[in-house]
Amino acid sequence: MGSFKGKHFQTALSAIESIANAASMSAVGDIVAATVKSFGYNHVCFLASTGVHQPFEDRVLLKVWPKPWAEQYSASNFYASDPVAPRIRRQPELFTWSDIRLDEVSPISRTIMEIASVDYGLKFGLCAPVHGMNGYQAGLSLAGYEVENTEDAHGAIELVTMYAFNRFATLRSHQRAKLIALTLREREVVSWVAAGKTAWDTSVILGISEDTVNKTVTAAMHKLNAHTRAQAVAEAITQGLIAF
Repeated sequence: MGSFKGKHFQTALSAIESIANAASMSAVGDIVAATVKSFGYNHVCFLASTGVHQPFEDRVLLKVWPKPWAEQYSASNFYASDPVAPRIRRQPELFTWSDIRLDEVSPISRTIMEIASVDYGLKFGLCAPVHGMNGYQAGLSLAGYEVENTEDAHGAIELVTMYAFNRFATLRSHQRAKLIALTLREREVVSWVAAGKTAWDTSVILGISEDTVNKTVTAAMHKLNAHTRAQAVAEAITQGLIAF
């Protein structure tokens, strides 16, 4: 990230201070949208990396798009062929849509870019990826018609993006912790699963039937949005619901 100063630096600092005090994800989104709008970007999409198999909508942290464009993008599954998506996942540095060479992408990818520009006025696009120790974490994609395309503006947007994602992650973690409320029995059973005990072992330890153990594990898996027992254990540990 390049250095920047002056009014853009103050804009970034003001946004970061507001983000730090934001009590909800929607509040963070409003701050981000207002900040990038000051640079001419009226259309915003902030996506988090939550697994390659997660649907596009499940990854959205913030989306301020023209309604017809959002509907067409979703209905036509444009995300699968959007040339911005793979680049923002692999490139840690900020880039503009014009950096993408259309002669190197598929015909459908070129069509998506043309529809965005011609039909919806998304003339100039900018992407600010967020990469951590484990790779791609999130990305902010912006578009507008008349934008401030300067290094100082880019620096401010990049800095705000990083702070916003960290706040999003913190608030979402708190939100999920409130939503995921395992009962005492569910925590006990999942803890024994984590310890490598079978359903029969657990039934003997807790003095309940093996069928009850299996039903309890299934209920916990559903709450944790887990498809396997191992995934349920991992999620419960991550959320601090059981000790390990």
